Amino acid sequence: MPAPRNGRATEERMFSAIVDAILDQRLAPGTKLKERELGEIFGASRASVRTVLGRLGHSLLVELRPNRGAIIANPSVQETRDLLEARRMLESALVQRLARTLGAKDIAALRRFVAEEKRAYDRGNLKKGKRLSIRFHKLLSEAAGNATLDRFMEHLICRTPLLGNGGNGSSRAYCGADEHGEIVEAIARRDGAGAARRMSEHLSHLEQALLHEDTPSVKSVGEALRAEVN
Repeated sequence: MPAPRNGRATEERMFSAIVDAILDQRLAPGTKLKERELGEIFGASRASVRTVLGRLGHSLLVELRPNRGAIIANPSVQETRDLLEARRMLESALVQRLARTLGAKDIAALRRFVAEEKRAYDRGNLKKGKRLSIRFHKLLSEAAGNATLDRFMEHLICRTPLLGNGGNGSSRAYCGADEHGEIVEAIARRDGAGAARRMSEHLSHLEQALLHEDTPSVKSVGEALRAEVN
């Protein structure tokens, strides 16, 4: 048996595989991630596994609980509502500001991004589409140029894919490009009130979708991750 591997490449591979399994809903909320099992799956040392679990904990995708280890975060219905309410307040104000301050070059970049997101969904590449949908909101946060706000928004945005009851793999509860495009066009028109209204409606639609998704079929950690390794 080969010796367990340390190193950034091994850690990046493990981190990406777990994140993909969470976003693809192959790992359900509440699933326990055992250090020994992850080490065997990825041929990684205990130190590397702990580094990756720490990163996942920092991103709020995983909860690190004393004496219970690491589990895929499982937010409650009330947390879903509270978090989306916080996002509505913050992101509505954010797009109002961007409608006043964002330059033509940045608006063009947002339009290209939304076009790429739409192509991913149209081609049936839900994994890429979901990742881009999450990234869209982070791009808006970065564009504001406020590092404190951006860090706070990152935590809220990372937490959102775990909300609700999970999904059956076909849902677009991770936003979707059409409403993102409408937000960008309102910013481009310098219509701050319209951009804020569209963002609030968009996040309300996301909340409704998250709270009404089907319960995912449960897979073991091995089943969910070995496909990423092989």
